[in-house]
Amino acid sequence: MQIGRMVYDQIDIVNKLIESINISGNSVTNSRRRIIAEIVRKEGLFTSEELAKSLPNIGRATVYRTLRLLYEQGSVCRINIVDDHSYYTLSSSDHHHHTVCKKCNKIDEINLIGLEKSIKQFEKNINSEILSHNLEIYIICSDCA
Repeated sequence: MQIGRMVYDQIDIVNKLIESINISGNSVTNSRRRIIAEIVRKEGLFTSEELAKSLPNIGRATVYRTLRLLYEQGSVCRINIVDDHSYYTLSSSDHHHHTVCKKCNKIDEINLIGLEKSIKQFEKNINSEILSHNLEIYIICSDCA
């Protein structure tokens, strides 16, 4: 019964991502639907190259453009781990930060409300507009400790 629920959850996420692309005025082609479904199926981190390899019948440029669109909409997170590669994962909330386990690469989203308030204050102090920021906190998770 749990597997059936998981599939329905994945379908719901795919539909929400498709809806957000439609609302933004972008087209949702069959290729984009397949890319979104593949992203939702993936567990944990993936690179753009891994995503493209898992969809051999879809052009690499289409995969990269769709991934960039989803990133710009906040539907996926881009995480830069120390090996100089960008990794992606589905985003499950509004602006947030991440913990990254240095042993198993497990990523968890964290909300740091106090930090966000400090950044807003910093923005006032520098008299400039902060366009964006990212924060990854590297840890050894409890499973690896």
